[in-house]
Amino acid sequence: MLRATQARAEEADATEVAPEASSRLGLRAPRSGPVPGPSEVAPAVAVPVLTGTHFHALDEKGRVIIPPKLRPALTEQFWMMLDENDNVAIYNHQTGLDVLAYCESMMAEYPGDEDIAAAVERVTSTAEQVSVESNWRVPVSELLRFHAQLDKKVVTVGVLNHAVLWSREKWESQQVQRLQSGDVRRAQAQILRAAASGIRKKAHEQAMQAEAEPLSRQEQADHDASAASGRRGSGVGSSAVVDGSPARTAASAGDGKRSARVLTLSQLGR
Repeated sequence: MLRATQARAEEADATEVAPEASSRLGLRAPRSGPVPGPSEVAPAVAVPVLTGTHFHALDEKGRVIIPPKLRPALTEQFWMMLDENDNVAIYNHQTGLDVLAYCESMMAEYPGDEDIAAAVERVTSTAEQVSVESNWRVPVSELLRFHAQLDKKVVTVGVLNHAVLWSREKWESQQVQRLQSGDVRRAQAQILRAAASGIRKKAHEQAMQAEAEPLSRQEQADHDASAASGRRGSGVGSSAVVDGSPARTAASAGDGKRSARVLTLSQLGR
C-alpha cells in the first residue's frame, strides 16, 4: 500500500509542469484562481526554504527531475555537493557560494590544520554547479553518483536551507535506525516544544525590553522640568552650587538644628 502511494506521488511529480524559475530567493505559494492585486501579494520569504520527502528516479543518463515543491526555493543554476554522510547536498546558487566562501575562510584561518584542509577538499572536489533543463531535469555527476551510491530509485529530502538526495535503499535503511532511536525522538520533542514556546517567550522579552528602555530626550527633559518645578513649589530645602555641582541645604526644624526627616526628604528630591 505504501509503495503504491509513493508510486502515485512519483508519477504526479514527474508529470507536473514546471513553474517559471524564480530569480529571487524565497518561497512563493502556488496560485489558483484570479491573480491577486499588488496589495494582496504576500512578500517573498528572504531565506530559501526546502521541506518534504520526495520519491523519484534517475534516468538512464544519470539525470534527476527536481520535485516541484522544491523548485521555488532554488534558482535556474544551483549547486550539488557531497555531504558528510556521502549523500548529495543541493544548495541554492547563493547558498552554495556561501558554503564555498566559508571553506576558503576556514583555510585562511587554519592553514596548518590538515583535517580542515581535507574536509574542504572533500567539499570542493565534488562540488558541481548545474543548470536546469526542460521540466527541471538536471544531471548528477558520475562522481557524486559513485560516492552517494545512486542507482535508479532516489529520495530527495528538504532540510530548510538545502535538500539531500539519497539512494532509496540507503534512505530506507537510515529511516529504520532513526525510528528505533530514542535519542532522535527526544531531540525532536525538544525542538518542537522549544520552537512552540519560543514564540511567546520572544514576545514577552520584547515587551520587557520596551518597558526597560530609557526615556527619550524630550520625555527626559519634560520629566526634569516637572521635577524642578515641584521642588521650587514645595519649599523643602534650597538649591546651591558648590564647585560647579548642585547641592542641597536641609531645612531647619525650628530649634536651630537640622531635621533628620526633612534632610531625608531633600535627599530623595535630588
